[in-house]
Amino acid sequence: MSPESSLPEKRLLAVFAHPDDETFGLGPALLHYARQGVGTYLICATNGDLGDAPPELLHGFASVGDLRLHELACAAEKLGIRRVFALGYRDSGMMGDPANQHPDSLWQADQEALAGQIVRVIREVQPQVVVTFDPYGGYGHPDHIAVHRATVRAFHQAGEVERYPEQIADGLTPHRPARLYYMLIPRAMIRVAVALARLLGRDPRRMGRNRDLDMQAILESSLPIHTWLDVRAAYDAALEAYACHASQQSGGLGLPLPRLIVRQVLGWQTFHRAWPEVKDRRLRERDLFAGL
Repeated sequence: MSPESSLPEKRLLAVFAHPDDETFGLGPALLHYARQGVGTYLICATNGDLGDAPPELLHGFASVGDLRLHELACAAEKLGIRRVFALGYRDSGMMGDPANQHPDSLWQADQEALAGQIVRVIREVQPQVVVTFDPYGGYGHPDHIAVHRATVRAFHQAGEVERYPEQIADGLTPHRPARLYYMLIPRAMIRVAVALARLLGRDPRRMGRNRDLDMQAILESSLPIHTWLDVRAAYDAALEAYACHASQQSGGLGLPLPRLIVRQVLGWQTFHRAWPEVKDRRLRERDLFAGL
């Protein structure tokens, strides 16, 4: 991997676990910034091997992972992502799944080695802003948690000359990004989902198609929101990227959430600023690059 040539003035690196995390989690924001001329880059740690895929969509693909990487390439083009770095780890499945123990799974990956791969991309792309999952991984997925931990480590190590000297020998310059953000689901939205589940007689700790989504735990692990990004102008166009991930369209909470609420949440994407540390609880940013 050689240093990226002709870098845009502003650069954002998103670090996620599976093909579709970039779209379902951050799609409108990535398109919003791409439209502003920001260079947007993506690390996708796994191939999404364990995702469900209807048999008719697998025609022409050797595996679910190949299909999902194809869907990722489609979505990345729609969102204006400049480059995707696929690390190729095996999907680990939800917490407690036997797939967690597979030696090639991301959950079993050596954290230092994984962080080193992220450091290499940071040094090549030289982003000012890095975005990843929160410590709970959004909804407790082990791959999300592994990516969070490795990204935090890489964020702080990438600027240290003594770390990964072989990368410097390859011509990569140490670089510490200015800001680290965690993508968040707004707490109000989680509360609505929990309340609606109870109203319908459902257990909020056993939601989703496979009943393995704990909305109460998501609520309890939520962090303060520091940044509200208005991406409503990019929302409709971002739906084209959603359509790329056809194999993953049947997920969700299993709740009849009003479309107005869903659109409002997706139209305002929210973040927790992990670095620099926020000392003023009243901070309300409107741009991940504000002041940079």
